Amino acid sequence: MLFGKKFYFFFLYCMFLRMVVVGSPAIWSDDIYRYLFDAKLFLNGISPYHDTPAELVGLVNTKIFGLEFLISKMNSPNYFSVYPFLMQCFFSLGTLFGLVFGNQFIGVQVLLLIIDGLNLFLIRKLYPEIKNSSYWLYFGNPIVLVEGVSQMHPEILLVTGFLVLFLARSIGSRLVSFFILTQLKLNTFLFTIGMQWNRGGWKRMIPILIVSLVIWKLTVFSDYVSQGSAGIGLFFHSFRFAGILEPIFYSILYLFDGEYLSGIVSFLTLIILLVLSKRLDFFFSLTLSHRFLILYSLFLIFSPVIHPWYWIPWFLFIIEKRNEAVLVSLVSFVAFLSYGLYVDLNFMYIHWMISILVLGFYGKKQINYLRKAT
Repeated sequence: MLFGKKFYFFFLYCMFLRMVVVGSPAIWSDDIYRYLFDAKLFLNGISPYHDTPAELVGLVNTKIFGLEFLISKMNSPNYFSVYPFLMQCFFSLGTLFGLVFGNQFIGVQVLLLIIDGLNLFLIRKLYPEIKNSSYWLYFGNPIVLVEGVSQMHPEILLVTGFLVLFLARSIGSRLVSFFILTQLKLNTFLFTIGMQWNRGGWKRMIPILIVSLVIWKLTVFSDYVSQGSAGIGLFFHSFRFAGILEPIFYSILYLFDGEYLSGIVSFLTLIILLVLSKRLDFFFSLTLSHRFLILYSLFLIFSPVIHPWYWIPWFLFIIEKRNEAVLVSLVSFVAFLSYGLYVDLNFMYIHWMISILVLGFYGKKQINYLRKAT
Protein backbone atom coordinates (compact mmCIF):
# COMPACT_ATOMS: atom_id res chain seq x y z
CA MET A 1 0.00 0.00 0.00
CA LEU A 2 0.97 3.67 -0.36
CA PHE A 3 1.86 4.09 3.34
CA GLY A 4 3.85 0.88 3.72
CA LYS A 5 4.48 0.21 7.41
CA LYS A 6 3.86 3.83 8.45
CA PHE A 7 0.70 3.17 10.41
CA TYR A 8 0.15 6.64 11.84
CA PHE A 9 0.19 8.29 8.41
CA PHE A 10 -2.22 5.57 7.30
CA PHE A 11 -4.37 6.25 10.40
CA LEU A 12 -4.49 9.98 9.68
CA TYR A 13 -5.43 9.31 6.06
CA CYS A 14 -8.33 7.08 7.15
CA MET A 15 -9.47 9.75 9.60
CA PHE A 16 -9.31 12.27 6.75
CA LEU A 17 -11.60 10.00 4.68
CA ARG A 18 -14.12 10.14 7.51
CA MET A 19 -13.83 13.90 7.89
CA VAL A 20 -14.59 14.33 4.19
CA VAL A 21 -18.07 12.79 4.55
CA VAL A 22 -19.03 14.92 7.58
CA GLY A 23 -21.69 17.37 6.46
CA SER A 24 -23.00 15.12 3.68
CA PRO A 25 -26.82 14.88 3.56
CA ALA A 26 -28.75 11.71 4.31
CA ILE A 27 -29.52 10.54 0.76
CA TRP A 28 -28.68 6.83 1.06
CA SER A 29 -30.92 6.30 4.06
CA ASP A 30 -33.57 8.24 5.96
CA ASP A 31 -33.27 6.38 9.27
CA ILE A 32 -31.53 9.39 10.83
CA TYR A 33 -34.79 11.35 10.73
CA ARG A 34 -36.42 8.77 13.00
CA TYR A 35 -33.35 8.65 15.27
CA LEU A 36 -33.45 12.41 15.74
CA PHE A 37 -37.23 12.48 16.09
CA ASP A 38 -37.05 9.98 18.95
CA ALA A 39 -34.13 11.88 20.47
CA LYS A 40 -36.06 15.16 20.53
CA LEU A 41 -38.98 13.47 22.24
CA PHE A 42 -36.58 11.89 24.70
CA LEU A 43 -34.94 15.23 25.51
CA ASN A 44 -38.36 16.81 26.09
CA GLY A 45 -39.45 14.11 28.52
CA ILE A 46 -41.80 12.32 26.10
CA SER A 47 -41.52 8.56 25.69
CA PRO A 48 -40.87 7.60 22.04
CA TYR A 49 -42.32 4.13 22.64
CA HIS A 50 -45.98 4.76 23.49
CA ASP A 51 -47.19 6.44 20.29
CA THR A 52 -46.25 6.50 16.62
CA PRO A 53 -45.07 9.82 15.11
CA ALA A 54 -48.35 10.04 13.18
CA GLU A 55 -50.30 9.71 16.44
CA LEU A 56 -48.11 12.24 18.24
CA VAL A 57 -48.95 14.89 15.65
CA GLY A 58 -52.48 14.91 17.02
CA LEU A 59 -51.42 14.77 20.67
CA VAL A 60 -48.73 17.45 20.98
CA ASN A 61 -47.88 20.69 19.25
CA THR A 62 -44.99 19.43 17.13
CA LYS A 63 -44.07 23.00 16.14
CA ILE A 64 -42.91 23.64 19.68
CA PHE A 65 -40.40 20.79 19.45
CA GLY A 66 -39.43 21.44 15.82
CA LEU A 67 -40.53 18.00 14.65
CA GLU A 68 -42.35 18.83 11.40
CA PHE A 69 -39.26 18.55 9.19
CA LEU A 70 -38.24 15.21 10.73
CA ILE A 71 -41.76 13.78 10.36
CA SER A 72 -41.94 14.86 6.72
CA LYS A 73 -38.66 13.07 5.91
CA MET A 74 -38.95 9.83 7.89
CA ASN A 75 -40.16 6.56 6.36
CA SER A 76 -41.79 5.24 9.53
CA PRO A 77 -44.43 7.73 10.79
CA ASN A 78 -46.88 4.89 11.39
CA TYR A 79 -44.42 2.55 13.14
CA PHE A 80 -43.53 2.31 16.80
CA SER A 81 -39.93 3.01 17.75
CA VAL A 82 -37.66 -0.05 17.80
CA TYR A 83 -34.56 1.74 19.12
CA PRO A 84 -33.41 0.81 22.63
CA PHE A 85 -32.87 3.16 25.54
CA LEU A 86 -29.08 3.41 25.15
CA MET A 87 -29.47 4.30 21.47
CA GLN A 88 -31.92 7.05 22.44
CA CYS A 89 -29.28 8.42 24.81
CA PHE A 90 -26.64 8.43 22.08
CA PHE A 91 -28.74 10.36 19.55
CA SER A 92 -29.91 12.70 22.27
CA LEU A 93 -26.25 13.44 23.00
CA GLY A 94 -25.67 13.92 19.26
CA THR A 95 -28.59 16.37 19.17
CA LEU A 96 -27.10 18.37 22.05
CA PHE A 97 -23.68 18.15 20.42
CA GLY A 98 -25.25 19.62 17.29
CA LEU A 99 -26.03 22.83 19.18
CA VAL A 100 -22.30 23.59 19.06
CA PHE A 101 -22.32 23.39 15.25
CA GLY A 102 -25.79 24.81 14.72
CA ASN A 103 -26.83 21.59 12.97
CA GLN A 104 -28.07 18.41 14.63
CA PHE A 105 -27.00 16.21 11.72
CA ILE A 106 -23.41 17.43 11.84
CA GLY A 107 -23.48 16.97 15.61
CA VAL A 108 -24.27 13.27 15.19
CA GLN A 109 -21.73 12.87 12.37
CA VAL A 110 -18.93 14.47 14.39
CA LEU A 111 -19.81 12.26 17.35
CA LEU A 112 -19.65 9.18 15.12
CA LEU A 113 -16.38 10.44 13.65
CA ILE A 114 -14.86 10.59 17.13
CA ILE A 115 -16.18 7.15 18.06
CA ASP A 116 -14.98 5.56 14.83
CA GLY A 117 -11.57 7.18 15.35
CA LEU A 118 -11.54 5.35 18.69
CA ASN A 119 -12.48 2.17 16.82
CA LEU A 120 -9.46 2.52 14.54
CA PHE A 121 -7.20 2.97 17.56
CA LEU A 122 -8.70 -0.08 19.32
CA ILE A 123 -8.38 -2.24 16.20
CA ARG A 124 -4.69 -1.35 16.10
CA LYS A 125 -4.40 -2.29 19.76
CA LEU A 126 -6.23 -5.58 19.23
CA TYR A 127 -4.18 -6.55 16.15
CA PRO A 128 -0.84 -4.74 16.54
CA GLU A 129 1.15 -6.91 14.15
CA ILE A 130 -0.97 -7.14 11.00
CA LYS A 131 -0.41 -5.20 7.79
CA ASN A 132 -2.16 -1.98 6.85
CA SER A 133 -3.85 -3.86 4.00
CA SER A 134 -5.68 -5.97 6.59
CA TYR A 135 -6.66 -2.89 8.60
CA TRP A 136 -8.03 -1.48 5.35
CA LEU A 137 -10.85 -4.07 5.40
CA TYR A 138 -12.47 -1.84 8.01
CA PHE A 139 -10.45 1.40 7.95
CA GLY A 140 -11.17 2.22 4.30
CA ASN A 141 -14.35 0.28 3.76
CA PRO A 142 -16.85 2.41 1.78
CA ILE A 143 -19.83 1.02 3.70
CA VAL A 144 -18.27 2.08 7.01
CA LEU A 145 -17.55 5.55 5.61
CA VAL A 146 -20.86 6.12 3.83
CA GLU A 147 -23.43 4.18 5.85
CA GLY A 148 -21.65 4.67 9.16
CA VAL A 149 -20.24 8.18 9.51
CA SER A 150 -22.02 9.86 6.57
CA GLN A 151 -25.51 8.35 6.87
CA MET A 152 -25.24 8.10 10.67
CA HIS A 153 -26.10 4.47 11.38
CA PRO A 154 -25.22 3.40 14.93
CA GLU A 155 -23.53 0.13 13.97
CA ILE A 156 -20.33 2.13 14.56
CA LEU A 157 -21.21 1.88 18.27
CA LEU A 158 -21.53 -1.89 18.00
CA VAL A 159 -17.97 -2.04 16.67
CA THR A 160 -16.78 -0.11 19.74
CA GLY A 161 -18.65 -2.49 22.03
CA PHE A 162 -17.19 -5.58 20.35
CA LEU A 163 -13.66 -4.15 20.46
CA VAL A 164 -13.93 -3.39 24.18
CA LEU A 165 -15.24 -6.94 24.69
CA PHE A 166 -12.36 -8.48 22.72
CA LEU A 167 -9.79 -6.41 24.60
CA ALA A 168 -11.29 -7.04 28.06
CA ARG A 169 -9.08 -9.04 30.38
CA SER A 170 -11.41 -9.66 33.32
CA ILE A 171 -14.79 -11.39 33.49
CA GLY A 172 -16.36 -8.28 35.01
CA SER A 173 -15.27 -5.99 32.17
CA ARG A 174 -16.46 -8.54 29.61
CA LEU A 175 -19.85 -8.74 31.27
CA VAL A 176 -20.21 -4.94 31.31
CA SER A 177 -19.23 -4.61 27.64
CA PHE A 178 -21.58 -7.43 26.66
CA PHE A 179 -24.41 -5.77 28.60
CA ILE A 180 -23.80 -2.53 26.69
CA LEU A 181 -23.92 -4.43 23.38
CA THR A 182 -27.29 -5.97 24.23
CA GLN A 183 -28.59 -2.48 24.98
CA LEU A 184 -27.58 -1.21 21.53
CA LYS A 185 -29.29 -3.76 19.31
CA LEU A 186 -31.55 -6.74 19.90
CA ASN A 187 -29.66 -9.19 17.66
CA THR A 188 -26.54 -8.91 19.83
CA PHE A 189 -28.17 -11.36 22.24
CA LEU A 190 -27.28 -14.12 19.75
CA PHE A 191 -23.59 -13.64 20.62
CA THR A 192 -24.34 -15.16 24.02
CA ILE A 193 -23.84 -18.49 22.23
CA GLY A 194 -20.29 -17.48 21.34
CA MET A 195 -19.27 -16.68 24.91
CA GLN A 196 -17.31 -19.37 26.72
CA TRP A 197 -17.74 -19.33 30.47
CA ASN A 198 -17.21 -21.69 33.34
CA ARG A 199 -20.07 -22.29 35.74
CA GLY A 200 -19.20 -19.20 37.78
CA GLY A 201 -19.10 -17.05 34.66
CA TRP A 202 -22.56 -18.18 33.58
CA LYS A 203 -23.94 -17.48 37.06
CA ARG A 204 -22.83 -13.87 36.57
CA MET A 205 -23.92 -13.70 32.93
CA ILE A 206 -27.53 -14.79 33.49
CA PRO A 207 -28.41 -11.82 35.78
CA ILE A 208 -26.85 -9.46 33.21
CA LEU A 209 -29.07 -10.92 30.48
CA ILE A 210 -32.14 -10.70 32.71
CA VAL A 211 -31.49 -7.03 33.56
CA SER A 212 -30.94 -6.24 29.88
CA LEU A 213 -34.19 -7.95 28.89
CA VAL A 214 -36.09 -6.14 31.66
CA ILE A 215 -34.87 -2.79 30.31
CA TRP A 216 -36.01 -3.82 26.82
CA LYS A 217 -39.39 -4.78 28.27
CA LEU A 218 -39.82 -1.47 30.09
CA THR A 219 -38.89 0.56 27.01
CA VAL A 220 -39.20 -0.88 23.49
CA PHE A 221 -41.48 -3.76 24.48
CA SER A 222 -43.68 -1.84 26.91
CA ASP A 223 -46.53 -2.83 24.57
CA TYR A 224 -46.02 -6.25 22.95
CA VAL A 225 -49.06 -5.90 20.70
CA SER A 226 -47.86 -2.60 19.23
CA GLN A 227 -44.36 -3.94 18.61
CA GLY A 228 -45.73 -7.09 17.05
CA SER A 229 -48.08 -5.30 14.64
CA ALA A 230 -46.16 -2.11 13.77
CA GLY A 231 -42.65 -2.42 15.18
CA ILE A 232 -40.06 -5.17 15.42
CA GLY A 233 -42.72 -7.68 14.39
CA LEU A 234 -42.54 -6.30 10.85
CA PHE A 235 -39.16 -8.00 10.46
CA PHE A 236 -40.86 -11.37 10.87
CA HIS A 237 -43.99 -11.05 8.76
CA SER A 238 -44.09 -7.91 6.61
CA PHE A 239 -40.84 -6.05 6.12
CA ARG A 240 -38.12 -7.84 4.13
CA PHE A 241 -35.18 -6.42 2.25
CA ALA A 242 -32.08 -7.99 0.67
CA GLY A 243 -32.61 -11.33 2.40
CA ILE A 244 -30.24 -14.03 1.13
CA LEU A 245 -32.19 -17.21 1.94
CA GLU A 246 -35.47 -15.82 3.29
CA PRO A 247 -36.84 -15.13 -0.25
CA ILE A 248 -36.55 -18.88 -0.91
CA PHE A 249 -38.69 -19.65 2.15
CA TYR A 250 -41.10 -16.94 0.99
CA SER A 251 -41.41 -18.45 -2.50
CA ILE A 252 -42.12 -21.93 -1.14
CA LEU A 253 -44.63 -20.77 1.49
CA TYR A 254 -46.34 -18.54 -1.07
CA LEU A 255 -47.60 -21.69 -2.83
CA PHE A 256 -49.48 -22.60 0.37
CA ASP A 257 -50.67 -19.07 1.24
CA GLY A 258 -48.26 -18.99 4.17
CA GLU A 259 -45.75 -16.46 2.89
CA TYR A 260 -46.28 -14.28 5.99
CA LEU A 261 -44.48 -17.01 7.96
CA SER A 262 -41.28 -16.81 5.89
CA GLY A 263 -39.41 -14.58 8.35
CA ILE A 264 -40.35 -16.78 11.32
CA VAL A 265 -39.37 -20.00 9.49
CA SER A 266 -36.06 -18.44 8.45
CA PHE A 267 -35.24 -17.35 12.01
CA LEU A 268 -36.26 -20.76 13.41
CA THR A 269 -33.83 -22.37 10.98
CA LEU A 270 -31.17 -19.95 12.16
CA ILE A 271 -31.83 -20.82 15.82
CA ILE A 272 -31.48 -24.55 15.09
CA LEU A 273 -28.15 -23.96 13.34
CA LEU A 274 -26.92 -21.74 16.18
CA VAL A 275 -27.76 -24.40 18.76
CA LEU A 276 -26.00 -27.04 16.67
CA SER A 277 -22.91 -24.85 16.27
CA LYS A 278 -22.68 -24.50 20.04
CA ARG A 279 -22.67 -28.28 20.44
CA LEU A 280 -19.74 -28.74 18.05
CA ASP A 281 -16.38 -28.99 19.81
CA PHE A 282 -14.44 -27.18 17.10
CA PHE A 283 -16.56 -24.05 17.57
CA PHE A 284 -14.99 -23.24 20.94
CA SER A 285 -11.51 -24.01 19.70
CA LEU A 286 -11.77 -20.81 17.65
CA THR A 287 -10.97 -17.30 18.87
CA LEU A 288 -13.84 -15.18 20.18
CA SER A 289 -13.72 -12.99 17.06
CA HIS A 290 -13.94 -16.03 14.76
CA ARG A 291 -16.86 -17.44 16.77
CA PHE A 292 -18.65 -14.12 16.44
CA LEU A 293 -17.89 -14.10 12.70
CA ILE A 294 -19.62 -17.47 12.29
CA LEU A 295 -22.63 -16.47 14.39
CA TYR A 296 -23.12 -13.13 12.66
CA SER A 297 -22.61 -14.64 9.21
CA LEU A 298 -25.38 -17.14 9.95
CA PHE A 299 -27.61 -14.31 11.13
CA LEU A 300 -27.03 -12.35 7.92
CA ILE A 301 -27.65 -15.41 5.76
CA PHE A 302 -31.04 -16.11 7.32
CA SER A 303 -32.26 -12.64 8.26
CA PRO A 304 -35.13 -11.34 6.07
CA VAL A 305 -33.71 -7.82 6.39
CA ILE A 306 -30.10 -6.97 5.49
CA HIS A 307 -29.29 -3.32 5.00
CA PRO A 308 -25.73 -2.39 3.95
CA TRP A 309 -24.89 -1.04 7.40
CA TYR A 310 -25.64 -4.45 8.93
CA TRP A 311 -22.30 -5.57 7.48
CA ILE A 312 -20.24 -3.06 9.51
CA PRO A 313 -19.66 -5.39 12.52
CA TRP A 314 -18.94 -8.23 10.06
CA PHE A 315 -16.06 -6.19 8.60
CA LEU A 316 -14.59 -5.98 12.08
CA PHE A 317 -14.85 -9.71 12.70
CA ILE A 318 -13.19 -10.62 9.42
CA ILE A 319 -10.06 -8.51 10.04
CA GLU A 320 -8.58 -11.39 12.00
CA LYS A 321 -8.66 -13.53 8.85
CA ARG A 322 -6.42 -10.84 7.28
CA ASN A 323 -6.25 -11.93 3.63
CA GLU A 324 -9.91 -11.47 2.72
CA ALA A 325 -9.76 -8.30 0.61
CA VAL A 326 -11.54 -9.96 -2.33
CA LEU A 327 -14.34 -11.33 -0.13
CA VAL A 328 -14.84 -7.97 1.60
CA SER A 329 -14.90 -6.24 -1.78
CA LEU A 330 -17.53 -8.72 -3.00
CA VAL A 331 -19.69 -8.11 0.06
CA SER A 332 -19.32 -4.31 -0.22
CA PHE A 333 -20.19 -4.38 -3.90
CA VAL A 334 -23.28 -6.58 -3.49
CA ALA A 335 -24.43 -4.60 -0.44
CA PHE A 336 -24.34 -1.32 -2.34
CA LEU A 337 -25.97 -2.99 -5.36
CA SER A 338 -28.82 -4.34 -3.25
CA TYR A 339 -29.49 -0.97 -1.66
CA GLY A 340 -29.44 0.70 -5.05
CA LEU A 341 -32.22 -1.66 -6.01
CA TYR A 342 -34.17 -0.60 -2.92
CA VAL A 343 -35.82 2.15 -4.95
CA ASP A 344 -37.67 -0.43 -7.06
CA LEU A 345 -39.77 -3.00 -5.23
CA ASN A 346 -39.77 -5.26 -8.30
CA PHE A 347 -36.17 -6.17 -7.49
CA MET A 348 -36.86 -6.94 -3.83
CA TYR A 349 -36.91 -10.71 -4.26
CA ILE A 350 -34.60 -11.15 -7.24
CA HIS A 351 -31.73 -8.84 -6.25
CA TRP A 352 -29.64 -11.82 -5.18
CA MET A 353 -30.04 -13.40 -8.62
CA ILE A 354 -28.95 -10.14 -10.25
CA SER A 355 -26.00 -9.97 -7.86
CA ILE A 356 -24.86 -13.45 -8.85
CA LEU A 357 -25.15 -12.65 -12.55
CA VAL A 358 -23.28 -9.36 -12.16
CA LEU A 359 -20.48 -10.95 -10.17
CA GLY A 360 -20.32 -13.87 -12.58
CA PHE A 361 -19.93 -11.86 -15.79
CA TYR A 362 -17.99 -8.74 -14.89
CA GLY A 363 -17.70 -8.78 -11.15
CA LYS A 364 -13.91 -9.09 -11.11
CA LYS A 365 -13.46 -5.88 -13.10
CA GLN A 366 -15.90 -3.98 -10.88
CA ILE A 367 -14.32 -5.33 -7.68
CA ASN A 368 -10.84 -4.28 -8.75
CA TYR A 369 -12.17 -0.82 -9.60
CA LEU A 370 -13.90 -0.60 -6.21
CA ARG A 371 -10.70 -1.56 -4.38
CA LYS A 372 -8.66 1.05 -6.25
CA ALA A 373 -11.33 3.75 -5.90
CA THR A 374 -11.60 3.34 -2.14
